[in-house]
Amino acid sequence: MVLDADDAEDIVQQAFVSLWQKINDNNVIRISARAYLYKVVYNASLDFLKHKKVRKKYEEERLINDHGITHANRITENELQKRIQDSIAQLPDQCGRIFRMNRFENLKYREIAAELNIAEKTVENQMGKALKMLKKSLKQYLPLLLTIIYLYNER
Repeated sequence: MVLDADDAEDIVQQAFVSLWQKINDNNVIRISARAYLYKVVYNASLDFLKHKKVRKKYEEERLINDHGITHANRITENELQKRIQDSIAQLPDQCGRIFRMNRFENLKYREIAAELNIAEKTVENQMGKALKMLKKSLKQYLPLLLTIIYLYNER
């Protein structure tokens, strides 16, 4: 019935365990062991097939939903990425340049200061200013960003 030898063996084994438990109880089985086992195996097989059908339906729905979420995430990520780029572009020239050098070129404050011939403290102040401006500019996207991060961590 279940079309899988391992699953069938598990069902039959569970039926024998059930029979053994019933024999040791005060409720002695009043029908033949053979009839009891047949009925238990038959019902367990039907339950197994129902469960398998429900699980398959759930997996299909999950695949459909995951595909929809992935597509929506891509659209959302693209919008967010564009908004981040626009916000960085709106930074004052020196502030934006220092931010890009630090975040995209991975330069340390000391290296940026040496390259631009400015004090390291100026670099630090400009980075603070850039981060504050970006935070203000992107504040409305924080829940969206947190959702995207959460969904990626779930995978």
